Amino acid sequence: MQDEMMDLMDVSNEIQETLGRSYNVPDDIDEEELMGELDALEADMDFESNSVPSYLQPDKETDLDSELNLPAAPSGHAAIPANRQQEDELGLPTVPHASIRT
Repeated sequence: MQDEMMDLMDVSNEIQETLGRSYNVPDDIDEEELMGELDALEADMDFESNSVPSYLQPDKETDLDSELNLPAAPSGHAAIPANRQQEDELGLPTVPHASIRT
């Protein structure tokens, strides 16, 4: 039990170290410079296909399902083989009545 607690403490310490890590972000971030970069990105998006990024544009590929000629998916339930053992409500094999003593 103590070993498990020590392992949990180690994991907790590792998480705390990761969260407390500094990523060298400068303290004096120039907001005007960031807004300029944002404006440049927006202008880039306006330049590309009327403000629609490529990942939002419709696919230009053909319909692959029609090309594959796959059979239709089966509908309904599969037939149960005659030699299959009966199952209870949990999906377990049922106990034969001959083995139950009353």
